[in-house]
Amino acid sequence: MNSIDLSVIIPVFNAENDLMELFESLKNQKNLFYEVIAINDGSTDQSQIILEKIAQIDKRWVLISQPHRGVSVARNQGIARARGRWIAFTDSDDWLAPQAFETWVQQAEKGDLDCLVGNGFRFKLNPQKPTETLLYRQPWGKILTGREWVIQSVHKNEWPHYVFLQLVKRAFLIKNQLRFIPNMLHEDILWTTELAEVAQRMGFCAEPLYGYRINPESITQSTSIERLAHRAISYLNIIEKLLNKAEAVKQDKAFHQALLKQAHRETRHFLGLMRKKLPPSQLRTQLAKKFTSLGLRTAVFKGICHADEFWHALRINFFMAYYAQRHNRFSR
Repeated sequence: MNSIDLSVIIPVFNAENDLMELFESLKNQKNLFYEVIAINDGSTDQSQIILEKIAQIDKRWVLISQPHRGVSVARNQGIARARGRWIAFTDSDDWLAPQAFETWVQQAEKGDLDCLVGNGFRFKLNPQKPTETLLYRQPWGKILTGREWVIQSVHKNEWPHYVFLQLVKRAFLIKNQLRFIPNMLHEDILWTTELAEVAQRMGFCAEPLYGYRINPESITQSTSIERLAHRAISYLNIIEKLLNKAEAVKQDKAFHQALLKQAHRETRHFLGLMRKKLPPSQLRTQLAKKFTSLGLRTAVFKGICHADEFWHALRINFFMAYYAQRHNRFSR
């Protein structure tokens, strides 16, 4: 029996319209032995039926079903089930060029890497008509430690957290007990932080081989108040954890500074949600108070190097104080 080169982990939630296109692109992956672990995360459409048909056609597909618990739990299920030397994470509505995984695995094994960061492109309907390449400023062809990668990428304002562009050695994941945090949106940020902190050999493949579908129904495009609140709370948790991680690695000054800078950037996303997405409400007031109770109003000033960062820290302090003071109006 041949050993498995690659385990492809695919969380699936209501992806009936795109699963077959992904299946066809995976069928075209050549010159390696792989398995596909598809986790149906409580889909309410025809996804399960389609997955069962695919598994009948292609015995490399392994199906797992769970109640709707989110992409992090689904990915963790896949990691636990995986048997390949390498692990890749693919979104259920995306597409891969025929040579994608072969290229990634060959480069990763040649460089004896812990993790390879690939490249991709966005597309709307047809992956043959890409709209833009995802990454431009990565250290293509080089091998760095994860910390060196974070430092360089944050400095260049392009630290990618795209899990679907990561090819990770399974033994490395097991050794470092890396898992996704459940019930958190934008979970890729903390996963990538934990991975980079311990990775000794990271490589980078410039060719855009992964097609990322622009999906108007994705979580990041949702205008649901519930979803927006979940995103805002997740950002608060991410900012807090990045700051805590920066404090824990204070002896590594460059890595410490890079994590502070990234935490500062995530506060911009949080402020954007609060100002432009969430309407005036008790919820927004509670989030502003949470920002203060976590000590983030002072923490945002840590590691500031430029005037625009200082200005942003002042702005977010002003808005959080303003939103927190409006609670009486909404509690009447």
